[in-house]
Amino acid sequence: PDLRLTNALVIGGGVAGVAAYGFAKWWDQGFKGQFSTSNEGWFGQDTYTGGADKLGHMYSTYVGTRILARAFEWAGHDSQSAAWLAAATAWGSMLAIEIGDGFSSRYRFSKEDLVMNTLGTGLGLLLEKNPELDAMLDFRLMYRPSSDARRANQIDPIDDHSGQTYLLAIKASGIPGLRRI
Repeated sequence: PDLRLTNALVIGGGVAGVAAYGFAKWWDQGFKGQFSTSNEGWFGQDTYTGGADKLGHMYSTYVGTRILARAFEWAGHDSQSAAWLAAATAWGSMLAIEIGDGFSSRYRFSKEDLVMNTLGTGLGLLLEKNPELDAMLDFRLMYRPSSDARRANQIDPIDDHSGQTYLLAIKASGIPGLRRI
C-alpha cells in the first residue's frame, strides 16, 4: 500500500474532524489576535467542573491513541510504528485544539489540559506497546446524562461533565493466575 496516501487520509480525517467539532462547539464566538493562557487549576472544588474536564482531556487522547493505532495498522504500519504514529497524532491534534483555545475569544490555553492530554496519550501508548498490561488494565468512561442535561434535553457525553464517570478497570481475565480458574 501507498503509506503516504493512507497516512494523509488518516491524519487529515482526524484533524478535519477535530477542527470541525472545535468550530461547531467551542470557537463559535471567534478568535482574537493575542494568545492567552489560563491557570485552570486541577481538581479543586473551586475549579471548572471540579476538574472533570481534565479527565475528559486525558480520556480523549487515550481513546484517540487507541483508535488511531488501528487506523495506522490499517494503513499498513506494523503495530509498534502504528502506536507511535497514533500517539503523535492524538497528542498533536489536542495540542492544536489548545493553541486554538489560546487565540479564541472565549477560551484560553491551559497547561493543565496539556498535561492531561500528555498523560492520556502516554497511557494509550503504554497499553498499545504492552499487550500483557493491556489485557489487565482499561481506562473507561461511563455516561449517564445528568439531571440538568435531561431537563434541558441536551444529551452531550463530551460536555456534560456531571454525567461522566471515569474508571481505571483492572480486568481479572488479564491476570495470568486467574485465567485458569
